[in-house]
Amino acid sequence: MTRIYHYLPLLLLLQTTWFLSTHAQSRLTAEDMAKFVPSGDAYISGGNCFRLTEAMDWSRGSIWYREAIDLKSPFVMELNLVLGCKDRDGADGMVFIFHPYPTMTGRPGEGMGFGGLRPSLGIELDTWENEHLGDPPQDHIAILQDGSPAHWYNLAGPNIVPNLEDCRPHRIYVSWKPDYQLLSVAIDGVERIRYKGDIINEVFDGISEVYWGVSGATGRYNNRQEICFEKLEFAKVAPLAYLMPSQISQLKKQNGLLLERIQFPSGQVRLNDATTFELDKLVRYLKENDAYAIEVAAFTDSSGSESGNQRISQARAEAIKRYLIGKGVASKRIYAFGYGESNPIASNATAEGRAKNRRVAFSVFRIVP
Repeated sequence: MTRIYHYLPLLLLLQTTWFLSTHAQSRLTAEDMAKFVPSGDAYISGGNCFRLTEAMDWSRGSIWYREAIDLKSPFVMELNLVLGCKDRDGADGMVFIFHPYPTMTGRPGEGMGFGGLRPSLGIELDTWENEHLGDPPQDHIAILQDGSPAHWYNLAGPNIVPNLEDCRPHRIYVSWKPDYQLLSVAIDGVERIRYKGDIINEVFDGISEVYWGVSGATGRYNNRQEICFEKLEFAKVAPLAYLMPSQISQLKKQNGLLLERIQFPSGQVRLNDATTFELDKLVRYLKENDAYAIEVAAFTDSSGSESGNQRISQARAEAIKRYLIGKGVASKRIYAFGYGESNPIASNATAEGRAKNRRVAFSVFRIVP
């Protein structure tokens, strides 16, 4: 928010009303719009537009896209937004949010619906100065992480932008190029911020499939905030694969199910593509059988110290648990344990045997009411 008060003539108000009510020359279809889920105070305001907040204190609204997107592929978003007509006394702004949990919104006010969401990435368009968060006095843009609106934890920014609370629509262009690991945002044709980094691993702990949405909020000051979509281009996530009947039978036995493609290189914790493909089968089973909980039991070979192997096996089990949670399985249904080098199933004297011992066993059991 700029500190210079702008007189906003009735003409600007009429221009904005006309834009938001007639903006139907979009590439999005009615089917596309039906994939958005409004939450809180948000609602469809006409055409391809959503109003996130009214000009009232402590309002919070968000819209979430029903389908996950894959950050291993590029995406482009083009849209127009109006952040209100109150400049000096208007607040708070919007955040474009990416995180693994669909339709979950964070704290309102200075959190702008992003506060507290973790893991997450947010593109913040902030129109109010919160000095304790390190905000500049002008309208600004920043790339945030892990639900923190405080700028000392930013991935990029805050960068000052021209006044956004001028009752006019502003064109926003968001681009992600995974080959270059580059996230950039342009406002009204001018690039205003960029971040170059391994978002999948550094922000989302190896999870590439995330949900996205836009959240707006007000606090003790307010503005009417609205967004209209022009273009969305991204790779949709492929449907989850199924476990075979024989695998389901083994999953219910005491020894559990070993998925052969789930293996870790010695000393490593990161989940690779083959591992996540297999885990997605478990995700589908758990979503279709919500009366069951699952135990994740990770083991190592005997390389290294016994205490070190215990720690790394627990870390592997926890990494799998986080992935399942990120896919929508409730945390209370997942029990993750690391057993280190105990209970080998092959000789540790050979590379082949050690690879077999670096395993993860899965077993399900009915939840007791």
